[in-house]
Amino acid sequence: MVDRCAICGVLLRPSSRPPKDICERGTCAREFRRRLRAEPGARACPVCGRQIDPDIAGNSCGEDYCREELGSRLHRARQEQERTESKEASARRVEIRLRESRAVPGDGLTAILPADDRPILPQDPARRTLFAERLSGLMEDAAADPDGPTGDPPYPEASANAGDTLARAACASCRGLCCKHGELHAFMRPATLRRYLKLHPAQTPERALATYLSYIPAESAAGSCIYHGRQGCTLPRAMRSDVCNRFFCDDLERLQKSVGAGETPPPIVAVGFDGERLVRVSILESGGVRTVSESPSAP
Repeated sequence: MVDRCAICGVLLRPSSRPPKDICERGTCAREFRRRLRAEPGARACPVCGRQIDPDIAGNSCGEDYCREELGSRLHRARQEQERTESKEASARRVEIRLRESRAVPGDGLTAILPADDRPILPQDPARRTLFAERLSGLMEDAAADPDGPTGDPPYPEASANAGDTLARAACASCRGLCCKHGELHAFMRPATLRRYLKLHPAQTPERALATYLSYIPAESAAGSCIYHGRQGCTLPRAMRSDVCNRFFCDDLERLQKSVGAGETPPPIVAVGFDGERLVRVSILESGGVRTVSESPSAP
């Protein structure tokens, strides 16, 4: 029997997991859920998406994989909730201590943010060589298709936007925990390099490649992006990937929503964690970022 998507009709890929009624396309998943909701009493398995037999108790379709996966999801959700509550309790203790010492004004906010304290080490030549080889291939792809996509417009170096100002301060207090995902690729794509070539028509691809490599710092954060230097990203914003320029972590998005769009934020006590470990406490003010306390780095 040939299995096809119940929505678009495409052939479904064989899988070791329980068979699904739909393909991986998001539009098909949304339409499938919409149709199920339209049926009185119908329920969909949150793991495989198939309709749950009315005679089966529980929230999954009953397949062993789905039942175990759903249990794992609930366990992870409980663990995450416990971690969140622990961090919130730590943040409240920090806030009380700072207010008692009058280190922050009474109208300040307290926010849980990520924080990085990776040691800064001399750049490993092998990392530079591997990154240069990869970037060279991407530059060749960009130059071979000069009319291809170029991603987002260049990101401005400075902005008077209150949201951007808050984001920059929060990221400065964090010092780049999310940058660890850049590793030896820095999220570079041909589109990013093609944008740079279009903005600098006088530069050859070889010269553009040399320019990107020239920004690799002599020292970088251990286990992080190759451009993660002592003062943050060493690449100018207009040269960074769209991912790096657009990404906001969940904690920062929550903070921006609590402050409100376009508003000048009050002083913010940023309680920074790496996982469950309290790393740093900073004050985000209109004049910049002030570090209040810092825990010893992890071994």
